[in-house]
Amino acid sequence: MHLLVENQLFTLLLIMTIGLLVGRIQIGGFRLGVAAVLFVGLGLATIEPDIALPAIVFIMGLSLFVYTIGLEAGPDFFSSMRTTGLRLNALAIGMIVATMAVGVGLLKFLGIDAASGAGVFTGAMTNTPAVVDTLTNMASAPEEVVAAESMPVVAYSLTYPLGVLGVILSVAVLSKVFRIDNDQEARDAGVAIQQLVTRRIEVTRRDLPTVTSLPHSLELDVIVSRIEHRGTLYIPEPGDTALVGDIISVVGTEEEVQRAEELIGEGLPGDPTHDDGLDFRRIFVSSPEMVGVPLAQLRSRLDGMLVTRVRRGDADMVATPDTVLQLGDRVRVVAEHDRLDRATRLFGDSYKRISDFNLLPLLAGLALGVVVGMIPIPLPGGTALKLGNAGGPLLVALILGAKGRTGPIVWQVPYGANLALRQFGITVFLAGIGTTAGAGFGKALQDPASLTIIGTGAVLTFLVSLLTLIVGHKLMKIPFGQVSGMIAGMQTHPAVLSYVSDQTKNELPSMGYTTVYPLSMVTKIICAQVLLFLLL
Repeated sequence: MHLLVENQLFTLLLIMTIGLLVGRIQIGGFRLGVAAVLFVGLGLATIEPDIALPAIVFIMGLSLFVYTIGLEAGPDFFSSMRTTGLRLNALAIGMIVATMAVGVGLLKFLGIDAASGAGVFTGAMTNTPAVVDTLTNMASAPEEVVAAESMPVVAYSLTYPLGVLGVILSVAVLSKVFRIDNDQEARDAGVAIQQLVTRRIEVTRRDLPTVTSLPHSLELDVIVSRIEHRGTLYIPEPGDTALVGDIISVVGTEEEVQRAEELIGEGLPGDPTHDDGLDFRRIFVSSPEMVGVPLAQLRSRLDGMLVTRVRRGDADMVATPDTVLQLGDRVRVVAEHDRLDRATRLFGDSYKRISDFNLLPLLAGLALGVVVGMIPIPLPGGTALKLGNAGGPLLVALILGAKGRTGPIVWQVPYGANLALRQFGITVFLAGIGTTAGAGFGKALQDPASLTIIGTGAVLTFLVSLLTLIVGHKLMKIPFGQVSGMIAGMQTHPAVLSYVSDQTKNELPSMGYTTVYPLSMVTKIICAQVLLFLLL
């Protein structure tokens, strides 16, 4: 243990390594994944409280994790707030307030003092911002409370581990009870990875709109990549209309293409991707000039070329005029053969350039997020709320991710780099926060009142987790994966998100997490103050 105390770098790497190995162990279909790093750090620090990691290391990991999450979720976040986002946030806020109300009654019944009660609530909800600072800044607080400002930290240390593990267990158990099919949920929600097909259709319908407005008018998620008119094959331009007897090539999922056949005409045999007139090429997007703006704005640069598909990570999607490319995407371009080399130069097609991405926008955006997190927001009672090193970067990342680019600056990070940075950030953070919580955990366990505090925190954790899952999934019919991500956002804890994402292997958890995270964090901090006042 002496080596772990003296050499912090070795300790960090060892905790990360052991944690990732433990996370791969599967028992009855359940495994912790990267969340195991937290419990390895917690265990080592409980055994040897002098084991510690520099705070800046895991704070940087946390900020990096939430920032990369925000960049990816940004394009869909603000549009969701105008539709399902309000509903999801109403559920999250309602559950947090309900948990606080139950907490006040339970803490009073058990005779737990106000300062420790604040620590129990924040530990059970895995949220610590400004608990101690709030106590010291309350000019009207009783002297005995201010003097006991360390008590919330002790109670927090006791309830925090179950605040994480309790949520993970709730998700794991209810996913079995409800017999959740994650793949089917993803398909139903439209976020599943689906294979795209291309099919030839002979037009029999006379009132078809223009080719560019056809998908919207017929409510189809497809794109017309070719038109054959009286033996002449060409790429459709804006304003072109397919006439009766024309043969069009339609790209989309199997289901959407079949719907297109029913609405447009009659399907024909043959592979439309191989012909003498037009060819296609898959090209990596590595040129910053081609990203961050809708494809419709790139039309003038794509003369005689048409982007029909975009592959991001493992997912293929139909290219639409509103599609915004990101660095690292793979596009499928249809054009005459002699134009394909020009398309390759236009999009870049450099894997090396994608890997060696520009760090400047990432660091500048992250720095801006930290600054935003430092801005105090006044609250009743003379206290102030700060978004902190997680909330600030997340908020800024959501805005920059939605914006895409500012002049020549591209805010998005290539998909592969985003995932790598995200995984590294969460692993470093969990190692650090585990040792931080574990340092006080062993000492706090020696207090006879500790079991009461742990039990109270566990009740609050399971209450918010189980109620949210049951109400959200069963009553409000929200996909289970998305509700699980919401709980991670309500807990403002990336370990829970990492576990849920590892189980679902789709984007539903991230969608739920980013939608409720900002308001949940604000709500929990306010509720902690309200709980404190009510207990006093």
